[in-house]
Amino acid sequence: MRGSGHRPLYSADNEDTRSELRALAPGLQDLVVCVAAGGGRALSLLAGGGGPLLAIDRDPVQLCVLELKAAALDALRYEQLRGFVGLDAAAGRLDTYADLRASLSRSARRYWDRRTSLVRSGILYAGRLETWLARCAALLRRAGMLAWADACAGARELAIQRAVLRERSEEVRRAERGFAVLMHPSISWLAMRDPSFLRSTEGNPGRYLYRRLVAWAGRRLLRDSFLVELIRTGRYDPHGALPLWLTREGSEQARKRLPWMNLVCTDVGALPRRLPPVQRVLWSLSDVSCWMSERRFHGLLGAIAAASPPGSRVCFRNLAALRSFPPAAGPPAARPRLRSLPDLAAALDREDTSVFYRFGVAEIL
Repeated sequence: MRGSGHRPLYSADNEDTRSELRALAPGLQDLVVCVAAGGGRALSLLAGGGGPLLAIDRDPVQLCVLELKAAALDALRYEQLRGFVGLDAAAGRLDTYADLRASLSRSARRYWDRRTSLVRSGILYAGRLETWLARCAALLRRAGMLAWADACAGARELAIQRAVLRERSEEVRRAERGFAVLMHPSISWLAMRDPSFLRSTEGNPGRYLYRRLVAWAGRRLLRDSFLVELIRTGRYDPHGALPLWLTREGSEQARKRLPWMNLVCTDVGALPRRLPPVQRVLWSLSDVSCWMSERRFHGLLGAIAAASPPGSRVCFRNLAALRSFPPAAGPPAARPRLRSLPDLAAALDREDTSVFYRFGVAEIL
């Protein structure tokens, strides 16, 4: 298996998929296509309704993560699920894995059989991104650069959080330098091999993302964001904000719809040629644009537009690398059939609890 010698790149959710559900508004006749990554995106999209779901990833390891999460979701009670994935403390995860193992594909069994230490620790925090975030949080905390965020996280009213920001304004400014160093493109690349940081349009992605965090804290409670909690402490708050599929109601909805999900190991660029005939295709692309040049990304959007029926939609996220839709003078196969929805994208930018992302949303004509 390609990549089988490594931890997964992603294992938790760093996106609030409720935004994709708002952007795409899936119906029962729609095919939803999403990038698997840590698996939670696909399961949260399932929880939100819609028709069949196709979870794709070019890295088979990420599909192994999704397989194991889906198997746990299918077989375990909600409290057991939380314990097995690592949201709550739990003993006997390897015994649980032994029970789940028969429901996995041969490749997923082989992958996880060789990584029982990750299973024992809870797969939710097994990824390279998650371990890197935990290390960064420890370093920042030792340097005193998260004290203001810790104080804000305890606030239950926005007025109190804003008062904390005012009182600690000098501390907030100093902490920016720490984020700029830890998320400098060269350091981030060595830790995660995520090209978004190398292709940042902001010069220093750490500084840019930190400023997004401070701006969010001025208008929304930090405790509303499970991603902020992951960055601040290296883990989710088990009693706080959670990805949709890890909530009690969301897990139940996703469990009912697991038969609607199929997994495919392929590059997203190859998929438009293989789509079945459906009423609409709804594309949840996450931030795949950071993994390719702008020209290649525009080509992907063109292929999606050409292969998808009218009324289909596409939604993508920008993290450190900012991508947009092809310009009016761009490839004729792409632009004429893509109608950008900037007002919806701007609303998602403001309200998405993952804090750092900028959205692109378009309808296919």
